[in-house]
Amino acid sequence: MFLSLDEARQYYATTYTNYLIVLTHEENSTTGQQLAQVATILNENVRITQLEITTVGLTLAGRYRYEVYGQNSSSNTNPASGVVVGLVERGYAVLNHNTTWFDVPASIIPNDIIYEP
Repeated sequence: MFLSLDEARQYYATTYTNYLIVLTHEENSTTGQQLAQVATILNENVRITQLEITTVGLTLAGRYRYEVYGQNSSSNTNPASGVVVGLVERGYAVLNHNTTWFDVPASIIPNDIIYEP
């Protein structure tokens, strides 16, 4: 996952070392399936932060709201915890199943016919 997270550091006096990401399913769901996890930072610079997250536990495909929090814990998954410095970014992401959603029809049109004018 590639996000622009470093820009938010200027808004907080407290530095943070980890990112808590919360994914919430909203599409056609009254329950709002949710997954919170501490993301693994693969690469970070002033323009782009590359995070590794898991989607294990998310069973619904569709649109998810994501919220990324800066925090000083490598294990906290509660955004209301005292180790959370603040909200860094929020947006939407789409989670797809690796499933074919339609059957591709077999072509029965002959393609070896030569048409002459």
